[in-house]
Amino acid sequence: MKKIIILQQIFVFCLSISALSQNLTSKEKTNDIRDSNTQIIDDFQYLENLQNDSVQNWFKQHNNRARNLLDNISGRNEFVDKFIEFEKRKSFSVTLLNVTENNSFYYLKRTETDKSDKLYLKKSGEDEILLFDSANYKKATGHIFTISYLKPSWDESKIALSFTKNGEEIAEIGFLDIKSKTLLPTIISNCWPSEIGGINWLPDNSGIIYVNIPVVDTKKPNYLLDTESVIYKIGDDSSRHVVIFSKINNPNLNISRADFPTIKKINLKDKYILGALAGAAIYLDYYYANINDLQNQKINWKSLYTKRDGILDPIIVNDELYCISSNDASNFKIIKTKFSNLNFKNPEVIVKENINETIDEFIINNTGLFYTTKKNGVEAKLYFVKNKKVKHIDLPVKAGDISLSTNDKYSTDLWVTTSGWLDPKRRFSYKSGTNQFIEDNTSPIVQYPEFKDFTVEEIEIPSHDGILIPVSIIYNKKLLHDKKNYIMMDGYGSYGISKTPRFQPIILTWVMNGGVYIIPHVRGGGEKGDAWHEGGFKKNKPNTWKDFIATAEYLLNNNITTKDRIGILSGSAGGILVGRAMTERPDLFKVMICYDGYLNPLRIDKAPNGPNNMKELGDPGIKEEFNLLAEIDSFNHLQKDINYPACLISVGMNDARVAPWMSAKFVAKLEALTSSKNKILFAVNYDAGHGINNSNLQLYNDYADEFAFAFWQMGHPKFKLIQK
Repeated sequence: MKKIIILQQIFVFCLSISALSQNLTSKEKTNDIRDSNTQIIDDFQYLENLQNDSVQNWFKQHNNRARNLLDNISGRNEFVDKFIEFEKRKSFSVTLLNVTENNSFYYLKRTETDKSDKLYLKKSGEDEILLFDSANYKKATGHIFTISYLKPSWDESKIALSFTKNGEEIAEIGFLDIKSKTLLPTIISNCWPSEIGGINWLPDNSGIIYVNIPVVDTKKPNYLLDTESVIYKIGDDSSRHVVIFSKINNPNLNISRADFPTIKKINLKDKYILGALAGAAIYLDYYYANINDLQNQKINWKSLYTKRDGILDPIIVNDELYCISSNDASNFKIIKTKFSNLNFKNPEVIVKENINETIDEFIINNTGLFYTTKKNGVEAKLYFVKNKKVKHIDLPVKAGDISLSTNDKYSTDLWVTTSGWLDPKRRFSYKSGTNQFIEDNTSPIVQYPEFKDFTVEEIEIPSHDGILIPVSIIYNKKLLHDKKNYIMMDGYGSYGISKTPRFQPIILTWVMNGGVYIIPHVRGGGEKGDAWHEGGFKKNKPNTWKDFIATAEYLLNNNITTKDRIGILSGSAGGILVGRAMTERPDLFKVMICYDGYLNPLRIDKAPNGPNNMKELGDPGIKEEFNLLAEIDSFNHLQKDINYPACLISVGMNDARVAPWMSAKFVAKLEALTSSKNKILFAVNYDAGHGINNSNLQLYNDYADEFAFAFWQMGHPKFKLIQK
């Protein structure tokens, strides 16, 4: 009976889809044909109107069909159960850890019995104190709010908290009085501290600096434009603030509407504050001003350096400025100059470029300068520099990734956090005087005996042009080269972002079920330095998916698998990667999975945050870049009568970064053109955004959908469609 119902639903579904365009006006169905070397015809623009009832019905019908199939795949719920069981192994989890100069620990904590994150304070030698339960925030509204950012005041009398609702990212800021554990009545809206600008407290603790976003409605054309750094004083009306850094306030600084004018982290012992024109780019324009300017709320900004200078991560120490530079150093070097005599053309070089390792990050304290490197983005090392002498520091554990932090750069404090594909995150306090690492017990250490037989192989394989691509292969030691392995390839390749080794039990369940998890470190990322990003940037973007394709061919040529057992997975800008790999070599893959993906970047000018992403992907208003966007557009490359792989495309309807209609249009066109009988599913989450602030349970269900669907389509005997 269940089988008959499913067939009837699919039949009705198909009828409703074919009727959709008939229900739309000719204006809503307008094609998009532009004069260019590339002629683009778009018959699916009607799906961009998410306010249209027929379009909404299209989304709902597709989601209903997807859920009807995904929820009935055997083995799917076992994934969710396993993810929850992993979570329960932790007696508690800790996030957003913030350690003050007074060595006070502020953090969110959740035990296995908690349904929400709780804010705690722990001072040295004392028991932790519960300050606030996020479940109590605006409880009467019925919305689920999460704390996405926190910042204690200098005197630790108050803490600024950023709240987001229902998986959205645009937030509001509230203030908690630490002594009374109560929220002040004022709530500031139109902000996004976790992503844009953070929060800085004024030196006298009277208020904060944050980035105000005038338009937060993703449907409005001015969404995320004309943002401004502002000062808000505690006790004032929430709408009252003083602009200190913006396009309108500072017309002499050549700020574009898409730039995010942000104030970098302030240290009270510094002489200067730094401002940056942030956004979707690696290199930014930076400015500086005297910290005392904050007292009169009139900032005299001066140019520090421009994005053309190739400078990153500035750190102020008295009158000196330390930075990472890519100038004549693709793998980066660390330089120093003085505010009294700024010189970025011929600065003092503190750490020279290493041709075998890229400099990842650095930090300074009273002891000296510490920095980390990576080889191929996956093998991390820690170094110490004093008087230009470099010393390698042996770590207490193996690390694929290292992050550094300090509570106060003018003290000897240093924290070192390590992680790896198979190694959980661990945090150590490093005492340079005794060369001693002391492990922090703020977060519990959990054992995973299921992974004891897993291993990671780091290799390099030649791409289409002979360039060697780093590839991480996670598998069971019992792997056989018998062409029977189930492959999941996971990549990204944009914005210079590296796929760094992080311990994720969720992805290791793919290996637990007999699969091999593979991360090709494709060009467009940052694994091999600045040149690696350039190798997959704009005109070189095709290298990104060609590197991915070369990895799949390597797997076939080495008898690891067959074409019927290769799945590809990515999201956001990684949608370009998997979408173009699939459209260029549809014969090579069995399954394509894409979440919140940039599948129609040619319409970037109509998408939320589009102007900012043009910095990385291209501007359709520029003829040359229009053609580049046409080349990377997966929707544009779908062709008739091609046997395309099975697809699971998912979106969050509250996505503030990538328009859900990009994925919808891709699905609609794919359904119209494909000659394949492979499943094409479109899943919609109406209570989620770009996935950043999704609940753990939502994350678990998303992965369960993706892995179960992929295994089912590859013919894994454990994963079948249940017919009832």
